[in-house]
Amino acid sequence: MKKIYLISAITIILGSLFAVKPDWFKFLWGWQILLLPLTAGVLMVLAQNEDRSYRFVPKLIIGSVLTSFIYTFLWQLIEYDHDGHFIFLAVLQTALFFSIICIFGGLIGLVIRGITLLYKQNAKHK
Repeated sequence: MKKIYLISAITIILGSLFAVKPDWFKFLWGWQILLLPLTAGVLMVLAQNEDRSYRFVPKLIIGSVLTSFIYTFLWQLIEYDHDGHFIFLAVLQTALFFSIICIFGGLIGLVIRGITLLYKQNAKHK
């Protein structure tokens, strides 16, 4: 669980850097903001030492929702300093969007984990 907290913290810090200085990150035409939760979801699954898929899902959902809500809340606070407007409904909608992307990344990580487990099992039998 500590690895998931570390992945979430790194995601929030990198996302805050994207929000503070977007001029530094002009690669991928601004789509890096979507790649961040996707890779976080993949890493949240790959960091766990489980072998059953139903054990991955609760940690993935809790981690993705918490990471997305904290990140979007900080993002709105940063934008609040610049604009002077804090819109709570926008925070909820953006957090839901980022958590869905993070869960989708976790499902990709679950497929990768399953393939590697099957490959290890078949390598033992040869």
